[in-house]
Amino acid sequence: LEKATATPEACCQRELQSREGMFVNKEACLSGNERFQNRQGCYTVILNSFETYVYLAGALAIGVLAIELFAMIFAMCLFRGIQ
Repeated sequence: LEKATATPEACCQRELQSREGMFVNKEACLSGNERFQNRQGCYTVILNSFETYVYLAGALAIGVLAIELFAMIFAMCLFRGIQ
């Protein structure tokens, strides 16, 4: 690196959020323009992603629970009918 305040390439924003995505503006990012840099840490990004999908996971769990409850009631009714 040329100077101590240079930004690492890994901190530059990409069009796709992957390693293979093209840089939005690599030169501006490396020169220190914060508009083209990722400033959030990994923990924050993962936590935000988790918070986005936690309601979907909860709804899915409640749906599976309801199906299991109805299956158990149906099985009890079948068992009762055999006796």
